[in-house]
Amino acid sequence: MLTAIATGALAGVATGFVLQRGQLCFHSAIRDSLERRFLLVRGWALGVAIGAVGLAVLFLLPGAEELNRGLAFRPVANISGGLLIGVGMVVARSCVSGLFYKLGSGMLGALVGLGGWAVGELAARDLTIPGPTLLPGGEEATLPGILGLPRLLVAVVLLVLVAFVLLRRPHRDDRPGGAWGWQRIGLGLGAAVTLAWALAAIGGSSFGPSSVGAVVSIADSDPNYWLVAFLLGIVAGGTVGSRTGDPRAGGFRLRGEPRVRYFQLAAGGVLLGAGGWIAGGCNLGHGLSGVAQLSVSSYVVVAAMFLGVTAAAAVSRRLALTPARGTASPSS
Repeated sequence: MLTAIATGALAGVATGFVLQRGQLCFHSAIRDSLERRFLLVRGWALGVAIGAVGLAVLFLLPGAEELNRGLAFRPVANISGGLLIGVGMVVARSCVSGLFYKLGSGMLGALVGLGGWAVGELAARDLTIPGPTLLPGGEEATLPGILGLPRLLVAVVLLVLVAFVLLRRPHRDDRPGGAWGWQRIGLGLGAAVTLAWALAAIGGSSFGPSSVGAVVSIADSDPNYWLVAFLLGIVAGGTVGSRTGDPRAGGFRLRGEPRVRYFQLAAGGVLLGAGGWIAGGCNLGHGLSGVAQLSVSSYVVVAAMFLGVTAAAAVSRRLALTPARGTASPSS
């Protein structure tokens, strides 16, 4: 147990530090890309491509036999859960990992969002999502398994392609306030994901960065010590990052939220928790670990998250532009 807690906490601190210093929230990354600002997406793409190579090497090493090799592909659950996560991101204006590292930087309202996330996971645990399991998990549920190619070869090819695309299309990297640019985000994220999976193997956990299952394990009186310590470590990593970085780049500041934001955080948190459980992974479990695993389901879930954010953002904009009843429109 002590080894699981220590390794989980260390993995969480490293992940939270990178997320905070890069100000990498999956909601922000997707919303920015809709407005043709791709810095965060570029950092994420480079990070998971580096992570894919790191995991491919790790899986070849002695002692890594018990690590999960690929997530099951259940298209109905993956897509519906991914869409819920996307909508939840827009409502909460954050992803799950964002709530954890922002709590570490002093955003007290994140506690409300995380409370909603816990309620959402517990509420969804007994749901039965219909639909087939097309790929049962393991190597066969990954791109290398489908292609019949070595994992390391596919991972290296992916990294080369991602690097080629990113370097071929230059992008300004002058973020205000000293926040990390996409290159540093990518390198830091790739290192953090690989380190977290290696620490998971040492700590006796079969999976790396994720949030799904932590609340249910506690409710069942069988805590997943590695996972719980990892999530608390993200909070600590967010504190370290905000205390040591440029104050203008999300520095530490205890702060509350406007009253309406607490309702948004609570409702969005519920959607994030339920969506993550239904999808079999969250923005970390699918968006980082699963994509780095080259799991087919994770690419589908990430696409569904993107669609969920796109649709919810469009509805939000339309509601914001709709005059309230009894109010004259701007053209009248």
